[in-house]
Amino acid sequence: MKKRLVVLLAGLLTVLSMGFGLAQFSDVPAGHWAKEAVESLAAKGIIVGFPDGTYRGNETLTRYQAALIIYRLLQQIEEELKAKGESPTMEAMSSEDLEALKNAVQELAAELAALGVRVSALEDSAATKEDIARLEALIEELKAQPASEPGMDAAALQDLADRVEAASIAADTALAQAQQLAEQLDALAQDVEGVKGDLSALGTQVEANAQAIQALNELAVLLNQDVLALQDRVTALEKMVSGGAELPDLEQFASKEDVAAVQEFAAALRSDLVGLSEKVSKLESQVAELSKVRYSISGSLTATAGLRYFTQGSTAFDWDRLFPGSVFSTGQTGTASYAASRVGLAEGAGNLFRGDATLTLGVKNNAPAASGVAVAEASATFGVRVYDTSLVSTPTVRLDGVAIKGQVDGQPFSVTYSRVASKFKFNDYLLANDAEGGVAHYRQGVVATFSGTNLPFSPEVTLVGGVAGIPAGSPQDVAPAINGNYFGIRTVVKPLQGASLGLNYALNVGIRSAIGADASLELGPAKLSGLWVSSKTLLAGEPFTAYFDSNRSSWAYYGQAEVNLGPVNLSANYRAVDTEYADGQASMSENEDANYYGENISTVPYGYNTRGFGVEAKASVGPVGVEAYLDSKRGYNDAANSANNDIAFGLAAKVSLFRGFSLTGYFNRACDNATSPTAFTCTGGTQVDFGGSYDLRNATQRYSSSVGARLEHKADAEDALIKGLSVVAQYTRFTVNSHNDVQVAAFFAQPLALGPVKAQPGFRFHYFDDGTGGGNLDYNALKAGVRLSTDPLALPFKPSLSADAAYRSTRFGGGARAGEVYGRAGLTLNELFAPGLSFTVAGAIYGAWNVAQGSGAPNYLITVGAGENAFSYDRDRLFSNPGSVGAPTASFGTNSGSIEGLYGELKYYDLSVAGGYFRLRQGQTNSPFGGTVDTVAKAFRVSYTVKF
Repeated sequence: MKKRLVVLLAGLLTVLSMGFGLAQFSDVPAGHWAKEAVESLAAKGIIVGFPDGTYRGNETLTRYQAALIIYRLLQQIEEELKAKGESPTMEAMSSEDLEALKNAVQELAAELAALGVRVSALEDSAATKEDIARLEALIEELKAQPASEPGMDAAALQDLADRVEAASIAADTALAQAQQLAEQLDALAQDVEGVKGDLSALGTQVEANAQAIQALNELAVLLNQDVLALQDRVTALEKMVSGGAELPDLEQFASKEDVAAVQEFAAALRSDLVGLSEKVSKLESQVAELSKVRYSISGSLTATAGLRYFTQGSTAFDWDRLFPGSVFSTGQTGTASYAASRVGLAEGAGNLFRGDATLTLGVKNNAPAASGVAVAEASATFGVRVYDTSLVSTPTVRLDGVAIKGQVDGQPFSVTYSRVASKFKFNDYLLANDAEGGVAHYRQGVVATFSGTNLPFSPEVTLVGGVAGIPAGSPQDVAPAINGNYFGIRTVVKPLQGASLGLNYALNVGIRSAIGADASLELGPAKLSGLWVSSKTLLAGEPFTAYFDSNRSSWAYYGQAEVNLGPVNLSANYRAVDTEYADGQASMSENEDANYYGENISTVPYGYNTRGFGVEAKASVGPVGVEAYLDSKRGYNDAANSANNDIAFGLAAKVSLFRGFSLTGYFNRACDNATSPTAFTCTGGTQVDFGGSYDLRNATQRYSSSVGARLEHKADAEDALIKGLSVVAQYTRFTVNSHNDVQVAAFFAQPLALGPVKAQPGFRFHYFDDGTGGGNLDYNALKAGVRLSTDPLALPFKPSLSADAAYRSTRFGGGARAGEVYGRAGLTLNELFAPGLSFTVAGAIYGAWNVAQGSGAPNYLITVGAGENAFSYDRDRLFSNPGSVGAPTASFGTNSGSIEGLYGELKYYDLSVAGGYFRLRQGQTNSPFGGTVDTVAKAFRVSYTVKF
């Protein structure tokens, strides 16, 4: 009942504490857990503290003080009722709580009345002088008694009070520690849930500790009750002694043995708490040790069965472009090895069965050792061909990849292995095999790196090694830049702040070797960089000095400088690249170079067979930016005074207008076989057009003889007129042959939301005339396209729709038009009868008419569609042949034809059942439709993948 009273009083005090200011006590420190409650009660007058301004929160609360607090609390309630006729305090308590409070107060009042009777009885039996003298003698006798005798004098009583108070504090401390330990064990239990290993044993231990804490809590409560009882008895004894009353039988009060028992119990409790704390510490240590290492397992199992076959004819044709990314796609979209690219059914007729499994094992150490070699994380991926179109009697398990990361005395290192696509780059012209274009080349090998951050000059070391080549039957480059066994080592040191120096060695065993160096330096606003690579074929007995003889080895080198002075930027370069660096051969690099005048359109800064220099200056003032360039080059082996010099220079000014618009004007001059350029003539040479690029990506038509202007709206400009809309309108006059070139394009880089439909429209117009008034090179092209899609609609089966359409028409020299058309429409039921079950059906057609045959199989553009540009508006064609930008030429033909297809796929999570029907038509006249059906192909495929 008393416990219930305390709870109810606490609730009342909480309700009453709303809306009052706080009183201050000098001995209630800031941050104390009960500070707010104490000051709130004092502000209401329920507690008043002591005259010296203290609260004395550690002193014992007597029953008289409790009665006074309850009396003031009841007064507060009564005043509130009288003032408003209603009481928020009473409303905050239920009727059951009020009844319980009433009973508890009555019980407390009864106890107080009984106490008053006892006090009155003591007063009625007032002692005489003789009694007082006898009592004083008795007290002296008690004081003189040895410590082991029962009974207590005032000092003993004070000692008992001190010990009881200490025991009370110890009990409170024990309760707090037990609570903290309970919270720690709760947190540890959550951590243990994630720990792989001896989970059941740890769970049992945690449960046992929780039971121990519960037992300790119960013991602490009992101790608290004993302490309170002792306090009541000591208080009563003190009053009797100080009032001169006759002492009752002292045996009813606590003796020293009682205190000793309490002390012994408190000591035992502390011992239990210490033991429990040690257990918790040990458990935390075990959890931390287990948490250092985390293990992971993932993998997949894919099984595929299907048919791909011709039911009429046998001409292989590219049906991939009808449904890009479908389950039947070959995935070959590059321009390398054109005869095999994008010809899906060319892989052969017949059955297709294949099953593969992969497994990745990983481990991660969250607290690696700070010294020595420490692995932080590692993973390995295994694969196996479960079955194939032919019998695999003993499947071979292959190691597809390994990755290891760690530290050596706190310095990072890594080791990676790849079975087919090892990637690395030393510099632009040596072992650059990390960003190849076209069809990927196979490289099986290891790449190891180490960064010596604690060593002098902070060296960074890279080691590569393995074997490269072309697996049998792969439709890849017949002459890869690196073939067979290879090895390389690169070391980069940093001798100064902002400076680095790289030293390289590479070997393609039995074929070629190379050495090289590259460096960079930053000095305030200036940046300097350069490299030198010497590559040579391996000849028996050739000395090492051959690397330093440009007549016996192939060199590639350049130096670049840049100074950034705020609004002004200046840059310059000198370069020389041997002819043997064509196709990446001398550099042993699959990041193939570009053979285009002076412009970096690939992954190397300069093309092969070039020697020359260039300078460039840029400046900006407010919305106006100006740039100028001069570039001179000749063949790598041409003499400096050769008549084979090519020189180009130009300038451009760009003005930022408003709402994302800008206007650029430009002037360029290109000279062939010149010695020096002037403003309008080419000294010792001939001014040439160089054809330009006829490409919107060459924003100012550099490296041509031209003058023009470009109006542009940036889709991502912060103040764009229409967000996501790109607009370009460009006019160029090529001054040598008076060619005029006009290009206009507008398209949305991101889908435009039109209600439930997302649309991505675009168009391009390209006009060119050769300046002769109706010549064969006169050219105009129109291209337009749109991509439409919806999110799943709020209809039965949650359908979503998609459609793509593209068209281009080109006229050469005033003759008949050539063109292409592409269309695709599809419906997907995203929730067919059950979650995760979907069905897609789509139809598509591609047609071309009056197109050139190209080099390769008959009707090459029709049967092979490499270079997808259907929705790229910087190029003229939908599919290039074989990937050109569509420069104006008299490439006009009479070939026409089309491919058509239907595709359906049923999916249930990772289960796929798909079928397709594809048809090739050829022989039409000036139209892609009609004509004769040449080839019919069908495909069926079932595939299931389990991922874990």
